[in-house]
Amino acid sequence: MRLAVAGLGTLLLVLAVDGSGGWAFDWAPTDEELTRYHSSWNPRTHGAIYTEGADLVLQGQWSIRAYVQGQIGNGNFENQSTSRGSATPFNPDAVEPDVIVTYGLTKHLNVELSMSGLYWRSDNTDADGRKSGSGIGATSAILKYRPIVQNPDSWRPSVGLYSKLSLPTNQWFGTPSIPGGFTPLSRVPSSRFGSLAVTEGILVRKNLSPFRVSGDVFYTYNAPGEEHGSRTYGGDLLSTRFALEHVLHESTGFGYLLEVATLHQLPTRLDGHPTNSTPSTFWLMGVQPALEYTFLNRESGAHLVGAAGVMFTVAGHNDVRAIYPNISLKYFFDEP
Repeated sequence: MRLAVAGLGTLLLVLAVDGSGGWAFDWAPTDEELTRYHSSWNPRTHGAIYTEGADLVLQGQWSIRAYVQGQIGNGNFENQSTSRGSATPFNPDAVEPDVIVTYGLTKHLNVELSMSGLYWRSDNTDADGRKSGSGIGATSAILKYRPIVQNPDSWRPSVGLYSKLSLPTNQWFGTPSIPGGFTPLSRVPSSRFGSLAVTEGILVRKNLSPFRVSGDVFYTYNAPGEEHGSRTYGGDLLSTRFALEHVLHESTGFGYLLEVATLHQLPTRLDGHPTNSTPSTFWLMGVQPALEYTFLNRESGAHLVGAAGVMFTVAGHNDVRAIYPNISLKYFFDEP
């Protein structure tokens, strides 16, 4: 749990700096830097779907995001690093709706709450004889801190720090896991189903009119779990994202997105305990094309944006071969 302690220490430092108003701390954008960035090219569009943006909502502003991801399984990647797949006893299909509420706590810090659900069905039964299942998904509390804001007149990007605590509400409410224990490519950094998990990440973003380029790296520590009465120690997870957004029409927010996502379960754990999960390691790589559009854009700052795409797994090792159609809507309330 050293990662969790480090994340908590970062949070306490941020709150002390931004909440007291009396501390000198240079590792945060000045008002002049924020003003220069906010007046630069940055149209109100949806932006990347999978890649977490380093940008924040304004202090005192609320936003809400409704997101639905499907999973259509069509096999399993073979026990080797390959782009080829083979048939598997389980071809799970799933739908996961997700709602994320965000609030701008300070100029440099956002807090988020994510709640999800899950429905799945399979062409074969799981260990408990089920062919389908549904219920509450994971619930997550998220902090985003942006210590560096991009300079429109140089190559300096925006840089953000990301901390997420995932609560196993799916386990608490008895939601059955997807057959095979597959961990999918997901909009949020993946954690093991039914596991208490802590994620730390780094977010980068740069606007280069008419393009935006974003990238993320996440490390997730999962607390020990239990499967069929046995204690399980799965490897930690490493997730990466890269996104290119091309804004074709600023007034309508119409553009296209190209994203690449990877997920890798490591053979080690941060707590040093030997892993005993099966498989001991796996990885996935997916590519997603998507389109975006702005449905509402008011002078008050309120705006409604949306995007839709399909993530295709193009290579992997010891994990499900699937496609993930998804759609996302974000509503930003009036600026304070």
